[in-house]
Amino acid sequence: MSLTADEQKMLEGVWPLDLLEDPIRQPRVVTTAAEFLREVLVCEHLGDFIVLPNGIELLGLSEEEVMPEDLLKVLENSKSVKELLQQFQADEKLLSKYKAGVEYIDKNGEQRMALPKERQNLRGRIKEVLRLVDSGEVDSESLYVAEMRLLNAVRHPLDDELVKTVCKRDVKDVIGPLASWTFYWDRHDEGVFIGNRGSGKGVHVDQVLWSNVGKNWRGHKLVAAWPKGAVSNQICKSFDDQLFSPPLSGAKLQALRQAAKIVLLRPGDAYFFSGGTAHTALCVDGMGLSSYESIVTLHPLHSGLCMQTCDTSSPCWLEGAMPDDEFEDILEEAAEQLDAAAQQLLEGGPGVNLKQAKSLDPPMLWKDIRFQVTSNKAAMRLLQEHFAATVAQCLARSHFIRENVTSTVKRALRHLTHGRGLVQSPERSRINDSSCRAPDRAARKRSRSPLRSTTSI
Repeated sequence: MSLTADEQKMLEGVWPLDLLEDPIRQPRVVTTAAEFLREVLVCEHLGDFIVLPNGIELLGLSEEEVMPEDLLKVLENSKSVKELLQQFQADEKLLSKYKAGVEYIDKNGEQRMALPKERQNLRGRIKEVLRLVDSGEVDSESLYVAEMRLLNAVRHPLDDELVKTVCKRDVKDVIGPLASWTFYWDRHDEGVFIGNRGSGKGVHVDQVLWSNVGKNWRGHKLVAAWPKGAVSNQICKSFDDQLFSPPLSGAKLQALRQAAKIVLLRPGDAYFFSGGTAHTALCVDGMGLSSYESIVTLHPLHSGLCMQTCDTSSPCWLEGAMPDDEFEDILEEAAEQLDAAAQQLLEGGPGVNLKQAKSLDPPMLWKDIRFQVTSNKAAMRLLQEHFAATVAQCLARSHFIRENVTSTVKRALRHLTHGRGLVQSPERSRINDSSCRAPDRAARKRSRSPLRSTTSI
């Protein structure tokens, strides 16, 4: 999408406009919710960035429907992150309900987290960062709230799963039973990000080589993403945790010119990209509010990239990746996902509901979106082909999954490789349209690197 005159004025002196308007670096724009979800499920997106303008509304994920009332109230009464933190500091209920990283830019231009080892101490983190601001050591404009979650797990209102996300509904809920047709989809630890103009997330690669499905409710945000492999690794080594805020040095300008995609996210956009490559984000207007869900699709390139997370021989590996023992938790959930998809396949195809959820009947908007997605026979066939390719890849490359995969998954693989794969019919999809209950995963604890957050922006 071309920049408007007002956007050009807003961005003047921030990042070079010629890069923002370069057709090669533009995101891939889709126009419908069904098209966006098809991109999420079956398309290859390494080095790409998919945006659904007005996606928040098209997916039925308005901030009023998603965000808790107490957080929205604080946002409405805050003109800056500093004011938001001051409101949190004065409210014991908020301090005992939420946890978050409170980040700032130090005098060397690097992004730091207040009290990085005290992950559950929101009170202490806020106190420390406000002290740094009051002493003149930190510019209040650089303050950024990252990975905000609930302090204690609760039952999600739609699928009864134990979660720490503050969000009451997500893209995972929109897509319903088809969410099982991914290698991994986590919203237990879904993070919320809040920033004002001048703040953002420094250069990093996610701790796991997965992708991010994001919702940008408020504010304009610039995002740069670099090609995977050698370029991405070099950018991370040269600019690790550095925010690309103006004025840009010559080195940062040169780095931006190496980016695969440079994107302006607008209020209301939904987006999708790989967090397994170097990326950074900068808030450029208003108070920003966004969140993400971590996902690995069944496309063999993406599931294959994810499995390289702990492979030190991989050109995509970086220091700070999730440790082996914690990554096994991810693989355990992946094995569960493959089993859920295999059961659907053997019962009739992608989208078949195998369990009646305790939640209310999904909104008609979501039913219609799911119907459009499952009606696309080419996409459903491709989804099954990706399932077969990913299962075969896992059996060949992952000892852990090979030891934990179920006989149902192996039977589904044989079913597909012998050419008997089924394509879900639109009629059955509509009849069986209801979200499956996900297994509880709250007991699995994964530590987060204090220097490299689980995801991005």
